[in-house]
Amino acid sequence: MKFKQIIALLVIFTLVGCTENFDELEKDPVALSANPAGQLSFAQLCMSGDGYYQWRANLIYSGGFVQHYAGAWNVTEFGSKFKKNDDYATALWRNGYANELKGVVDIIENTSKDASASNMNAVAKIMRVMIVQRITDLYGDCPYSEAGLGFSKGIVTPKYDKQQDIYNAFFAELQEAFVQLNAGGGAVKGDLFYNGDISKWKKLANTMRLRLAMRISEVSPAEAEKQAKAALANGVFESNADNCVRQCLDFPFNDTPGALDFRGNGLSYAFIGNENGDHFSSNMIDFLRNNGDPRLKMLATPKTGGVAGGAPAPGEELYVGNTPGVFQWDMPGGSNAVSGIQPYLKLKTTPFLHVSYSEAQLLLAEAAFRGWVPGSAATFYKKGVEAGIRQLEIYGATPATQSAIDTYLTAKPLVAGKEKEQIATQLWVTYLLNSIEAYSNWRRTGFPKLLPITNPDSETGGVVPTRLYYPNDEAQKNGVNFQEALSRMGGKNEWTNKVWWDVN
Repeated sequence: MKFKQIIALLVIFTLVGCTENFDELEKDPVALSANPAGQLSFAQLCMSGDGYYQWRANLIYSGGFVQHYAGAWNVTEFGSKFKKNDDYATALWRNGYANELKGVVDIIENTSKDASASNMNAVAKIMRVMIVQRITDLYGDCPYSEAGLGFSKGIVTPKYDKQQDIYNAFFAELQEAFVQLNAGGGAVKGDLFYNGDISKWKKLANTMRLRLAMRISEVSPAEAEKQAKAALANGVFESNADNCVRQCLDFPFNDTPGALDFRGNGLSYAFIGNENGDHFSSNMIDFLRNNGDPRLKMLATPKTGGVAGGAPAPGEELYVGNTPGVFQWDMPGGSNAVSGIQPYLKLKTTPFLHVSYSEAQLLLAEAAFRGWVPGSAATFYKKGVEAGIRQLEIYGATPATQSAIDTYLTAKPLVAGKEKEQIATQLWVTYLLNSIEAYSNWRRTGFPKLLPITNPDSETGGVVPTRLYYPNDEAQKNGVNFQEALSRMGGKNEWTNKVWWDVN
């Protein structure tokens, strides 16, 4: 890390070290201290404000792999043609461990014996699961049980835990945190997700448990059923008001020289960095348009010219997506012939949605379809789709009318024999601005069906990678554990190997 970046990191810690709520992030610094409140704020800021890996891991690779986006040079050249770039592939690993996990582990270690900080300790446990879940789902086996303990316990070469063991630890930790959270457990300061609302954190723990339960549905269905039932019994999200959202501020982004900052939306930074050159893929636009989905106009702007789909008549709105694997300037009629992304999705102040009620309902629809939880799969599905439409309102989208939503739901109900495909495809749409989760769910389910990549210069012959590969310098920094992990994953550091839960 460069010296200027280290100094800038200290500035951020100054800003968040004593924050009790989000508004204080706008005030002048009052202290420089790595206290639990500051560490919690910093981890939450990084999870959505780190434009470095939001650009690389979320937009370019995950968003390109699952055909959320297409057209920009980097998304097309690397995310659609499946070409390796070590900087892109390792971004989440490097920053997730360095910037997010270390502080959260410190909170857990430093509050473990303090009854007055029981709630802060529990929240940090949930955060640890959220941080490492993204890492293990993208990379496979990884440090977890010994990660972040370099300072407190002198462990500088942590072992790579097996992903199955990591998931078992996730479930245990989320249950422990859920039970631990209570009215007498002390205040949770520095919380940018729920401002210390313990009831919301309990629901988040259970909704994360549901996500993880369904993630292992193909490899370990009995355990998945057990965990899904437990999550529902404990209480998952009940409405969009429970969504895990981080509000973002209009501050310089994190690679501005001398001004490392995570208070803005890192995905917006990526859109802006691509000079507004990203478009939704034709796979996404076609699905929304052809099904009369109210989200089409909430997410995309109509094309302004060109020949793709015909030139728009005066007052006419035509929506055309960018073909995956095709640069925007090579589309028929050029980039003007392709729909854009709504401007309010590309602001530094655009909120970032981590976990949603829509996701929970759609996962429950699949669990009900499998017979794992009580209730109607069709009802869960309907609620999940409607919530997915409604959740776009947080970005500033004009709300869809109830009539439009009802018309859509009536025309597109859950159909017998197509349940898994429909549910997975709706999750793909719900995860639109969180492509890392969409990529994981696509690997688990095989849906939606992606358009074939036929570019002759694809490094994989058009086959979508099934993981991101580890940083190669791990061979020098943590060689024994690195090699042991590789031996369990095919022996080579390749992105065509599969993670444990991916058995499709």
